[in-house]
Amino acid sequence: MSDVKSNFIPYEPDRLDSLVDGETVGESNPKISRGRFGSRAAAVQALYESDSSGHPALTAVSRLALERNLSEEDTNFAIELVGECENQRAELDQKIQQFAVQFPTEQMPMVERNVLRVAIAELNMKDSAPNNVVANEAVELARLFGSHTSPKFINGVLGALLR
Repeated sequence: MSDVKSNFIPYEPDRLDSLVDGETVGESNPKISRGRFGSRAAAVQALYESDSSGHPALTAVSRLALERNLSEEDTNFAIELVGECENQRAELDQKIQQFAVQFPTEQMPMVERNVLRVAIAELNMKDSAPNNVVANEAVELARLFGSHTSPKFINGVLGALLR
């Protein structure tokens, strides 16, 4: 046998152990305010769910609005946003591609793609908030749901689009 001492510890729990035991690691259900921001968040999540699982986005947004206790006005706004995104998907993706030329839409992460779809759809609506508000809210949604680089990417694409 060798006289070399090993620093091996046979079992040391890590953060993944709690995941295996059925508990979440990190914050998987962040606090989302109500109002228009809540509507936009529900729309992004519903579109993401639809892209990833095939569930109907309109059904998903209605469920999310109910779970979050969104007002009737905010629920209707979320449903309208999702409807616009679903009905104009090709046009929205073309617009995204026009301003994110280095990043093909079909290869873009789902969070970023759906945040951009919601923002551009809202910008096209008659009763939309001011452009800078829509862009700022989109950046906040990217910060909430995306990676650490998502807000910068969303800001760059929407900044180019709004110039």
